[in-house]
Amino acid sequence: MSIRNLEEKLFDEWQEKLGYNLENKKIFVRDGLVDEKSYFKAPVKILYLLKEVNGGDRDWDLREYIENGGRAATWDNIIRWTKGILKYKEELEWSSLENINEDSRKEILRYIVAVNLKKIPGGYTTDCKKIEDFLEKPSNINYLKKQISLYNPDIIICCGTGWWYSNYIEKGMKWEKTKRGILYNKENNKIIISYSHPAARVSSNLLCYGLIDAVKEIYKK
Repeated sequence: MSIRNLEEKLFDEWQEKLGYNLENKKIFVRDGLVDEKSYFKAPVKILYLLKEVNGGDRDWDLREYIENGGRAATWDNIIRWTKGILKYKEELEWSSLENINEDSRKEILRYIVAVNLKKIPGGYTTDCKKIEDFLEKPSNINYLKKQISLYNPDIIICCGTGWWYSNYIEKGMKWEKTKRGILYNKENNKIIISYSHPAARVSSNLLCYGLIDAVKEIYKK
């Protein structure tokens, strides 16, 4: 069975468990693997763990949205990060990462998995209490764990979600720090990095090289 089929089976069960459907006007946003073949042939399998999607008045699919290029505000930096991680053994100049267009978004985003902690849309500003309420339900944590396990990622980049990861998904997980203070955990050949959201108000080059340098250091350990 393909990963997409396994995702759909899991999401169907999850949505039924929550009772989210069009009749009661509750919305469920599916996410995950963009392109199975590209993801599994990549030299590093990367999963980005995000908080929630912004808006929507009906069920929709983040995978299709990403496949069509996404939106520059969030996804341009994820493309830069992905390029840098896939080629972490090389020294990449900013000129090779800076300029992103729709075609390059479609090309590079095929290699990633994007998972939201909360499958219900939020607003422009994240309501942390609503995310915690969602994660307080054991069934939601179980489904999140099952979803992440489908992809067997080499690296999980927690995009402003590191605290929730270590307090809900891998409860009690201990963080270490890189020389520059980036939190990470490395066990069983899997790396989890607690990092900023890609739309954080920080210069894109600083965000990009901060993450790439951390990945290089962690892989050397």
